[in-house]
Amino acid sequence: MSQQIEDATEVNRSFFQTPAFWTGSLLWLAALVFGVVVWQQRARERSAAPEVTSVNPATSPVGQPDPQSPLKQITITTDRDGNAKVVGPGENPGSPYDKEGIADFAFVDTEGRTITKADLLGRPWIVCFVFTHCAATCPAVTNSMRGLQDQLKDYEFRLVTLTVDPVRDTPEVLTEYGKGRGADFSKWLFLGGDQRDIYRLIHGSFKMPVQELQGEKRQQGFEFIHSNNIMLVDETGVVRGKFDAMKGPDMAALRREIQKLAKRTTAATAVPEKPSE
Repeated sequence: MSQQIEDATEVNRSFFQTPAFWTGSLLWLAALVFGVVVWQQRARERSAAPEVTSVNPATSPVGQPDPQSPLKQITITTDRDGNAKVVGPGENPGSPYDKEGIADFAFVDTEGRTITKADLLGRPWIVCFVFTHCAATCPAVTNSMRGLQDQLKDYEFRLVTLTVDPVRDTPEVLTEYGKGRGADFSKWLFLGGDQRDIYRLIHGSFKMPVQELQGEKRQQGFEFIHSNNIMLVDETGVVRGKFDAMKGPDMAALRREIQKLAKRTTAATAVPEKPSE
């Protein structure tokens, strides 16, 4: 009996020393390592995924609509004052922008006139956010605006440059900035005003980031964080979309959208005169 046990032990010992055993062990080890790597990658992707802003309480998993559910989809968005709100069924579907249009505003142009939302109603307009001391992308954004001005000169629409640095960008500074970039002031407005009001409009109505940097993060020419997007607003004051001024395809798409919304004319379109107070 003892001899049989010793023989079996020797057989097992011999098997563990065979190439087949070690090959199989290495394959199992490789599979285990691969599984760990895949699990870690998926964990990182889950942690990096953006927050869900569209929620259907009847869906499982989240974001996959259940056609059998009587519950409707709701959306978490931001109102015109920059506050979070829940949008119910049928309210501005498919768009993050307020269906009633952007919030009213009162900013100052290069002539010292107060320009409000009402002054821009009646025709589409585009707006960008820059500052004149910018050492980064602002010149390129302004060049894209100039391109739209020149390429669509026979269409009735307005261009608006809204400074994110209104303390330094006075009407006089904005005038020189516009002149230096070939702006047609009869169609292109350069606006400034109270910084809090400007930021509230950019955040709340245009859903775009803007921030003034402070402390060690603040460097000359890079004092402000803002979007490179040019925003398209229709004749009723409703935002129709955003277009990256740094991307040629986006600018081509914006040109097409303006041509759809704007009337064609060969006459210059002037900014309306404000009544003297």
